[in-house]
Amino acid sequence: MTIVIVGGGAIGLLVAGRLAQASQPVALLVRPKTSAALKTQPLAIKQAGQTQKISNLLAKTEITELPLAYQHPQLAILCVKGYATSEALPTLLSLQPKTILTLQNGLGHEETLANALGKEKIIAGVITSSVDIESATSITVTKVGGIGLARLSDSLNIAPTAALLRSGAFRITEYADYRALKWSKVLLNMLGNATAALLDLPVDAIYADQRLVELEQRAFQEALAVMKTLHIRPVNLPGYPVIPLAFLMQKFPTKGVAWVLRGFAARGRGGKIPSLQQDFQQGKAHSEGAYLYGAIAQAAEQVGLVAPVNKALWQMLDNLVTGNMAKDAFRHKPDQLLDFIANSQC
Repeated sequence: MTIVIVGGGAIGLLVAGRLAQASQPVALLVRPKTSAALKTQPLAIKQAGQTQKISNLLAKTEITELPLAYQHPQLAILCVKGYATSEALPTLLSLQPKTILTLQNGLGHEETLANALGKEKIIAGVITSSVDIESATSITVTKVGGIGLARLSDSLNIAPTAALLRSGAFRITEYADYRALKWSKVLLNMLGNATAALLDLPVDAIYADQRLVELEQRAFQEALAVMKTLHIRPVNLPGYPVIPLAFLMQKFPTKGVAWVLRGFAARGRGGKIPSLQQDFQQGKAHSEGAYLYGAIAQAAEQVGLVAPVNKALWQMLDNLVTGNMAKDAFRHKPDQLLDFIANSQC
């Protein structure tokens, strides 16, 4: 099975490296900087104090540069940020793979891909390993998780893809409902993400403030209310008990939630800073918050609900990345953040 991975970030490099180690025919489509670096240096994957190096990883910037066998692969794995999905569509349309697996965070990507390429080709996926990218040729796995898979169409057999990923030493779990899979990952991605990015504070500082914990709990409850209306139930993900977490966020008082979240979030990321905060620190002009908080708020409106906390968090994220607010508008200012949310609900 020929495989092309689109995207050379932390997840793309991890998947490519593990599959190459398993002697699978895999190629990467990446930015010129990454392609040039991988020509001269092996990919280093660091985990649990050990480093594995993968030499001669096939990485190109254009489809036409790939060997012919890879120009129409059997499997394409999409590992780009959510805001880059539309930019990746021409590449996928040109590749015309038999199957497409998306390992992206957030909601809506599967539907975008299905509309463009047909749902019978699409496998929804989530990866729960936490991976830091140190350079174009070096990544560190800070928390080992697994990969969840779910098909969009009953006509698609995901067994070959699952077997392929297992050959790369990934823990694979298959799910019946792709919506449950993706929404459950969104619940995890929400934790300490927007608040840490907006305030530029570590997650443990967020969970030391009862007001911010209550805010996180309210945002989480809004997402659960939308899921309930859509008849989507949370599912446990590889390494993450999402079902007990959802019960906790619904039923426990904020003080108890704070105590649990401090340990849960710290263990979950393995010391890695949240993705939105990382993007802010790197000065990126886009935010995946649109596919987390923004998508929840939009879904709420579509089913006749309101999600004011999620909507306000997304508005703040969007205003900061688009320059409509100063980058430090809420930096180390929880009072201002809470006031903005309260005023936005008036």
